[in-house]
Amino acid sequence: MEYVMGIDGGGTKTIAVISDINGNIAAQSTAGSTNPNVAATHELEAAFQNLFDSLEKQLPDGLSNITCAFAGISGAGNQENKRNLQKLLKHLLPEHITIQVEADTINALYSGTYGKHGMVQISGTGSITYGINSKGQQGRVGGWGYLFGDEGSGYDIGRQGMIAALKSFDGRGLDTILLQMMYEHFDVDHPQGLIRKIYSSPVPKSEISPLSKIVFAAYKLNDPIAINILSNVGKEIAHSIKTLYQKLFKVEENAAAVLCGGIFNEKEILPGLLRNELSADPGIRLILPKFPPVAGSLIGAYLMKQLTINDKIIHNLTNTI
Repeated sequence: MEYVMGIDGGGTKTIAVISDINGNIAAQSTAGSTNPNVAATHELEAAFQNLFDSLEKQLPDGLSNITCAFAGISGAGNQENKRNLQKLLKHLLPEHITIQVEADTINALYSGTYGKHGMVQISGTGSITYGINSKGQQGRVGGWGYLFGDEGSGYDIGRQGMIAALKSFDGRGLDTILLQMMYEHFDVDHPQGLIRKIYSSPVPKSEISPLSKIVFAAYKLNDPIAINILSNVGKEIAHSIKTLYQKLFKVEENAAAVLCGGIFNEKEILPGLLRNELSADPGIRLILPKFPPVAGSLIGAYLMKQLTINDKIIHNLTNTI
């Protein structure tokens, strides 16, 4: 049996899958970070080795029957990181496997375009807008990290929600149920308790990003402040998508914009706001992918083999991933 491998590597976790050439998943494993900007070389090697050991246990001799491996890794947009990751994977995998390393944004893009050109808006803990046009030219907007950007990310939304709650307490802003919801989330009864919880955390960012869920919950309860926050986020993300579209695509050229990341889980909120914001731009078509980015890495592996991504492959990936 001939197999391919796809790897989706991030700053928090990495997923690797093995599938046959028809899109049937044969093994899947998860490990820690493989972002070379976050993890040291020995940590990267350990994470990849754990992945491959787990896959081999699930599918004995599976690695020896893999012909191509596509690895979309966070941090691989940097050419030095890309070369180092390629070298590491060649060291850990059987010699006969052809390996391609790219940035993890490719995985997210292919999860919605099935290997075709287009754009992807990734909005999870962080955010970035990335795209490839029909000539293979690549571009990006944003993705400058939580200190200088990441507009429309979970961190951005959570931070705005906390600011609005504290302004409400001060009397500098309108009343909002966000304040009480923040109290309940952190199990405190005063803003000083909120501040202590966040500032005493080893990684305050990790405390702030999950607060985006509170903003979404308040939005569904028709809180005007939450509605305003998410409406503005929709405008910001739409602006990033339109900016990248103008950089990479001709006027009136059709281009998909794949929406990936946790803030799009509430499918009727931000995707709906984005459709409204982009209604005057008929060339941009929003897509909510049917499967996760790691399946996009398998699409990358199929393209390495010059396979046609047909309905059968898409159907099998959707049902077995």
